[in-house]
Amino acid sequence: MDRKDFKTAMLRGQGRSVLACQQDPERYRKEVLWGCSHLLAYDPQCEGSRAWYICQLVRCYPDAAPFREASLTALFRPSTKSWLQLQVEEFLYILASDGDQVAKEALWAKYEQMLSAICSRRRRPRQPVDDLRDDFVSLAITLSLQEKDALRIAIDIGRLAEGSPAYDVEDFDPFFWYIRLNKHITALRKLARTDPYAARFLRESEKAEKESTARPAERSKLQRTPSSYQIARYADEDDFRIHAWQYMSETDPQRRADLLHAFTLYRPFPFDPEPILQDALSAIAPLRAEAWDALHLVRHPKVRAFAQAHPDAAPVELIPVLITNYISGDRPLLEAKLAQLPRGRAGDDILHAIGMSVLDLRDIHLNAPAWLLQYFYDTDPCSVCREWLVREMGRRRLLTDDILRESVYDANDEIRRYVLKAKRALVDHHD
Repeated sequence: MDRKDFKTAMLRGQGRSVLACQQDPERYRKEVLWGCSHLLAYDPQCEGSRAWYICQLVRCYPDAAPFREASLTALFRPSTKSWLQLQVEEFLYILASDGDQVAKEALWAKYEQMLSAICSRRRRPRQPVDDLRDDFVSLAITLSLQEKDALRIAIDIGRLAEGSPAYDVEDFDPFFWYIRLNKHITALRKLARTDPYAARFLRESEKAEKESTARPAERSKLQRTPSSYQIARYADEDDFRIHAWQYMSETDPQRRADLLHAFTLYRPFPFDPEPILQDALSAIAPLRAEAWDALHLVRHPKVRAFAQAHPDAAPVELIPVLITNYISGDRPLLEAKLAQLPRGRAGDDILHAIGMSVLDLRDIHLNAPAWLLQYFYDTDPCSVCREWLVREMGRRRLLTDDILRESVYDANDEIRRYVLKAKRALVDHHD
């Protein structure tokens, strides 16, 4: 594997990078150092941290110190964004758990730095998102695996709330949920008998928790009027067809687009697709986009002919429709269209969207071509989508020895669990 391919696979969180690094670690040292101070996940809100994955790469080297130092640079860099900070914190915490005293001291130094910054605030930030507070809570949770550390932080938050004009204990409620989740609550109650700050943290956290659970749920307009999701997911066949008739009879383009959205989710349009084909040519961008999105769930000769007659349509619109209407012999056409996708982040976004449409085929009881599953397994930047591709390939007995071997080191822990279970099943079968 060359260094460019290694970095691409590392950004995707694929286990093949770990296997390559195990074979020739010095060849990829520069890329691994880079990964220690840069965000690797494509969509960290869904994928989470890549800390475990980075550790597998770093463990290919006899000395972790250079990689720790690269992460420390990012940890104390003022411009570091929240998701990268989480990745770095969790990576350093794993090193600290393995006995790295420098990593441990650095994390607590960062904690004290952030705590001091929060205590010095005289008022809340004007923007709705409080990055400093959220990053502090994230670090507090990372550091609280051990009970004594969780209690230390609870005392600090109680003390902070005592003297802060900007924050109350309930502003840090995710940390209290973490304490309860990890069963530190008994120790916290015991400590609260003797420590006034722990008592304040416990008292106000439990009060906020009771108020949030007792608060009646507000009925929104969306709940009273079925959403596109609710129609697509739960409407019976008659109501679903009524919604289709409403779409076909609507003349206002925006309202028509809104009604059409229900047919982009889970269930295909129940009638002849001609109205949608006409809307796919609309000069109104939102209506045109919804129409193309709806067509990717419709397998029909008219739709296939339409897609082939409009080869210059946007790839993110055209390729999913071609996939749904795939027949034997279409592979060269699809490969040519996929080869035309741009490189970099823009291309990754398109690949991700198309990969999700491949997974949508399950909802309309179609199987994607086997080669296409392998293609998106190799190229989709999102490890969550790769997880569902692996599951689909497993269901269809398409998992190769190479996939099973590299997936043991995949950044997605659900993939790791799945392939380990699959490998055990293979062993049991052969026995």
